[in-house]
Amino acid sequence: MNTAVKLISACLIVLLAACMKKEGPVEMMQGIDMRQENVILSYLRAHNETATKDVSGLYYNILEAGDSIHFVKATSIPTVVYTNQLLNGQIVGNSFVPTDFDQRVLKNHIPGWQIGLQKISKGGKIKLYIPPALAYGSTGIAGIIPPDAVLISELELVNIR
Repeated sequence: MNTAVKLISACLIVLLAACMKKEGPVEMMQGIDMRQENVILSYLRAHNETATKDVSGLYYNILEAGDSIHFVKATSIPTVVYTNQLLNGQIVGNSFVPTDFDQRVLKNHIPGWQIGLQKISKGGKIKLYIPPALAYGSTGIAGIIPPDAVLISELELVNIR
Protein backbone atom coordinates (compact mmCIF):
# COMPACT_ATOMS: atom_id res chain seq x y z
CA MET A 1 0.00 0.00 0.00
CA ASN A 2 2.85 2.38 0.81
CA THR A 3 4.24 1.94 -2.72
CA ALA A 4 0.81 2.63 -4.23
CA VAL A 5 0.49 5.88 -2.24
CA LYS A 6 3.94 6.96 -3.40
CA LEU A 7 3.07 6.12 -7.02
CA ILE A 8 -0.21 8.06 -6.87
CA SER A 9 1.53 11.01 -5.23
CA ALA A 10 4.24 11.02 -7.91
CA CYS A 11 1.60 10.91 -10.66
CA LEU A 12 -0.29 13.81 -9.11
CA ILE A 13 2.88 15.90 -8.86
CA VAL A 14 3.72 15.19 -12.53
CA LEU A 15 0.16 16.06 -13.61
CA LEU A 16 0.14 19.30 -11.63
CA ALA A 17 3.53 20.31 -13.00
CA ALA A 18 2.37 19.62 -16.57
CA CYS A 19 -0.76 21.72 -16.09
CA MET A 20 0.99 24.75 -14.62
CA LYS A 21 1.28 27.80 -16.86
CA LYS A 22 4.83 28.81 -17.54
CA GLU A 23 5.11 32.60 -17.41
CA GLY A 24 8.88 32.75 -17.24
CA PRO A 25 10.60 35.01 -14.73
CA VAL A 26 7.91 37.68 -14.97
CA GLU A 27 4.85 36.90 -12.92
CA MET A 28 1.27 37.53 -13.95
CA MET A 29 -0.84 39.31 -11.34
CA GLN A 30 -4.59 39.41 -11.87
CA GLY A 31 -4.08 39.03 -15.64
CA ILE A 32 -1.70 42.01 -15.82
CA ASP A 33 1.64 41.31 -17.45
CA MET A 34 4.19 42.88 -15.13
CA ARG A 35 6.62 43.45 -18.03
CA GLN A 36 4.07 45.63 -19.78
CA GLU A 37 3.27 47.45 -16.57
CA ASN A 38 6.98 48.15 -16.12
CA VAL A 39 7.13 49.47 -19.70
CA ILE A 40 4.31 51.90 -18.91
CA LEU A 41 5.91 52.97 -15.63
CA SER A 42 9.28 53.49 -17.35
CA TYR A 43 7.60 55.60 -20.03
CA LEU A 44 5.86 57.74 -17.41
CA ARG A 45 9.13 58.29 -15.51
CA ALA A 46 11.10 59.09 -18.67
CA HIS A 47 8.49 61.65 -19.77
CA ASN A 48 7.96 63.09 -16.29
CA GLU A 49 4.27 62.18 -16.43
CA THR A 50 1.99 60.88 -13.72
CA ALA A 51 -0.98 58.56 -14.04
CA THR A 52 -3.39 56.68 -11.84
CA LYS A 53 -3.60 52.90 -12.09
CA ASP A 54 -7.02 51.32 -12.52
CA VAL A 55 -7.55 47.78 -11.14
CA SER A 56 -7.73 46.59 -14.77
CA GLY A 57 -4.10 47.57 -15.38
CA LEU A 58 -5.03 50.72 -17.32
CA TYR A 59 -3.12 53.87 -16.39
CA TYR A 60 -4.88 57.18 -16.89
CA ASN A 61 -4.62 60.89 -16.31
CA ILE A 62 -7.81 62.97 -16.26
CA LEU A 63 -6.93 66.22 -18.00
CA GLU A 64 -10.42 67.73 -17.66
CA ALA A 65 -13.23 66.01 -15.75
CA GLY A 66 -16.08 67.35 -17.90
CA ASP A 67 -19.48 68.69 -16.89
CA SER A 68 -19.98 66.13 -14.08
CA ILE A 69 -23.56 65.58 -15.30
CA HIS A 70 -23.48 63.57 -18.52
CA PHE A 71 -21.57 60.28 -18.18
CA VAL A 72 -21.11 57.59 -20.81
CA LYS A 73 -22.41 54.05 -20.21
CA ALA A 74 -21.54 50.81 -21.97
CA THR A 75 -24.60 51.20 -24.21
CA SER A 76 -23.98 54.88 -25.01
CA ILE A 77 -22.62 56.13 -28.30
CA PRO A 78 -19.71 58.40 -27.45
CA THR A 79 -18.53 61.08 -29.84
CA VAL A 80 -14.83 61.73 -29.33
CA VAL A 81 -11.83 63.52 -30.71
CA TYR A 82 -8.87 61.20 -30.25
CA THR A 83 -5.22 60.56 -30.94
CA ASN A 84 -3.63 57.14 -30.57
CA GLN A 85 0.13 56.76 -30.46
CA LEU A 86 2.74 54.18 -29.62
CA LEU A 87 5.31 54.64 -26.88
CA ASN A 88 7.88 55.72 -29.48
CA GLY A 89 5.65 58.70 -30.36
CA GLN A 90 4.39 57.29 -33.66
CA ILE A 91 0.79 58.39 -34.29
CA VAL A 92 -1.26 55.34 -35.29
CA GLY A 93 -4.68 56.98 -35.46
CA ASN A 94 -6.52 60.23 -34.87
CA SER A 95 -9.82 61.78 -35.73
CA PHE A 96 -8.92 65.50 -36.09
CA VAL A 97 -12.69 66.13 -35.76
CA PRO A 98 -15.39 64.57 -33.56
CA THR A 99 -16.34 61.02 -34.54
CA ASP A 100 -18.81 58.45 -33.25
CA PHE A 101 -17.27 55.64 -35.31
CA ASP A 102 -20.47 55.11 -37.31
CA GLN A 103 -22.58 55.15 -34.14
CA ARG A 104 -20.55 52.49 -32.35
CA VAL A 105 -21.63 51.91 -28.74
CA LEU A 106 -18.95 52.10 -26.07
CA LYS A 107 -19.06 48.37 -25.32
CA ASN A 108 -17.81 47.73 -28.89
CA HIS A 109 -14.64 49.80 -28.45
CA ILE A 110 -11.37 48.45 -27.07
CA PRO A 111 -11.52 47.69 -23.32
CA GLY A 112 -9.08 50.51 -22.49
CA TRP A 113 -11.50 53.06 -23.97
CA GLN A 114 -14.49 51.40 -22.29
CA ILE A 115 -12.82 51.79 -18.90
CA GLY A 116 -11.26 55.20 -19.49
CA LEU A 117 -14.21 57.03 -21.01
CA GLN A 118 -16.39 56.10 -18.04
CA LYS A 119 -14.02 58.06 -15.79
CA ILE A 120 -14.94 61.42 -17.35
CA SER A 121 -18.14 63.17 -18.36
CA LYS A 122 -19.21 65.18 -21.41
CA GLY A 123 -16.57 67.77 -22.27
CA GLY A 124 -13.90 65.86 -20.38
CA LYS A 125 -10.44 64.92 -21.58
CA ILE A 126 -8.39 61.92 -20.54
CA LYS A 127 -5.03 60.40 -21.42
CA LEU A 128 -4.88 56.62 -21.31
CA TYR A 129 -1.83 54.37 -21.16
CA ILE A 130 -3.35 51.13 -22.37
CA PRO A 131 -1.58 47.78 -21.94
CA PRO A 132 -1.95 45.38 -24.90
CA ALA A 133 -4.49 43.20 -23.08
CA LEU A 134 -6.85 46.20 -23.02
CA ALA A 135 -6.01 47.35 -26.56
CA TYR A 136 -5.11 45.15 -29.53
CA GLY A 137 -3.38 42.32 -27.70
CA SER A 138 -0.86 39.94 -29.16
CA THR A 139 -2.20 40.36 -32.69
CA GLY A 140 -2.13 44.15 -33.06
CA ILE A 141 -3.42 45.63 -36.30
CA ALA A 142 -1.40 44.61 -39.35
CA GLY A 143 0.78 47.44 -40.62
CA ILE A 144 -0.52 49.90 -37.99
CA ILE A 145 -0.19 48.66 -34.41
CA PRO A 146 2.41 45.98 -33.67
CA PRO A 147 1.60 42.96 -31.52
CA ASP A 148 1.85 43.52 -27.75
CA ALA A 149 2.00 47.31 -28.14
CA VAL A 150 1.14 49.70 -25.34
CA LEU A 151 -1.23 52.33 -26.75
CA ILE A 152 -1.43 55.92 -25.56
CA SER A 153 -4.84 57.46 -26.27
CA GLU A 154 -5.83 61.05 -25.68
CA LEU A 155 -9.59 61.40 -25.78
CA GLU A 156 -12.01 64.27 -25.53
CA LEU A 157 -15.60 63.21 -24.86
CA VAL A 158 -17.50 65.66 -27.07
CA ASN A 159 -21.00 64.18 -26.89
CA ILE A 160 -22.97 61.16 -25.67
CA ARG A 161 -26.06 59.58 -27.21
